[in-house]
Amino acid sequence: MTYESDRSKSRIIWFCSRSGPIEKHVMARNSRLTALDSLRGFGILLVVLGHASRSVGLVSWIFSFHMPLFFIISGMLFHERQFLDSFKKKAARLLIPYLFFGIVTFAYWALIERRLRGGVSGSVTNALTNIFLARAGTGNYPQNAVLWFLPCLFVTEMLFLGIFTFVKSKRAIRYDWAVAATLATVSFFSIMVMHSFDLPIDRLRLPWALDILPFSTLFYCIGYLLSRFLIPYMQKSKPKASLHVVYAAIGMAGLGLLWVFDELTGLSVNLNDASTSNPFWMLCAALLGFISSLMLCVAIDCRLLQFLGRASLTIMCVHEPVKRVLIFVMAKILGMNTDALRANLVYAMLVTVVTVAICVAVHLIMDRFAPMLIGSSHHNLASQGKARV
Repeated sequence: MTYESDRSKSRIIWFCSRSGPIEKHVMARNSRLTALDSLRGFGILLVVLGHASRSVGLVSWIFSFHMPLFFIISGMLFHERQFLDSFKKKAARLLIPYLFFGIVTFAYWALIERRLRGGVSGSVTNALTNIFLARAGTGNYPQNAVLWFLPCLFVTEMLFLGIFTFVKSKRAIRYDWAVAATLATVSFFSIMVMHSFDLPIDRLRLPWALDILPFSTLFYCIGYLLSRFLIPYMQKSKPKASLHVVYAAIGMAGLGLLWVFDELTGLSVNLNDASTSNPFWMLCAALLGFISSLMLCVAIDCRLLQFLGRASLTIMCVHEPVKRVLIFVMAKILGMNTDALRANLVYAMLVTVVTVAICVAVHLIMDRFAPMLIGSSHHNLASQGKARV
């Protein structure tokens, strides 16, 4: 029996039983995956900093692995279930927040921000219709550029589950891992074709972020494959204190090496534009960034990062308009140009910290009064510890 089916059964049993021991078993398993919460927290900090800063080297370094990181985590937490059941759950956790934050941030941008800030670009009509078309690209989401991620992840997860279930039912491939490996290979070669023929993806955007699907599917499949080795290890007892220093050192060294790697290769990655300067270097950078970040998060075992990881969906959806307001206000107070302010690392980090703090406040309020709108539920204990991004 495969590990995936064991993991699925343990969750199915919980739904079929109200007994305390089984519930405790599931929650105990989830509690030992807190490193993934920390990793999401670390990732969401990178997302906000990458959008706040205009430091070319820093932004290139962050973009080389921060969005692949979220797709890899989601792939690691995949478990097989009926397609319709999964569709309903994923729609509730991803599409309801997408529509809510898409409409709210559009209303703010169209009615308030465009009037307060001169020179704001973007078509109101295009921004409104694109909430439902879900085409990626900053020009299609002038109110909130990061929203592309939610429909993209939804389509990716449904595609993977559909293919995974179909192939298994036909017994076309003997091993579960071979399905993911085959799909990852096809996705990578699709990216190679897109890159080699210089297809104008940035101008021909497809609905529901389908043009980003080769990238997202590649990293999602990688996450699924890595889960076979990493999840069993992470479910064991925590490493000894002496190993924490080693893990932290390796993680920091890996992230430093990634910076040098990006500089030497001139790597450019932007999943929002479905583009990269080199698909192979992109894959290497994503893997190096993921493994290094994971080791660092395992080492520091930070509860703040774990909390930010659980609040990452809210932070993802709220930080863009908040960041823009903060930058505008700070630039006025300091008498600086906004680009100059964002190029200053200290100011960019200050904007990041304040933005995240405001987003956390929004998350706490919504989690208390309207959890459904942020993909959360106080009544679903089994969902604790799962990916929320």
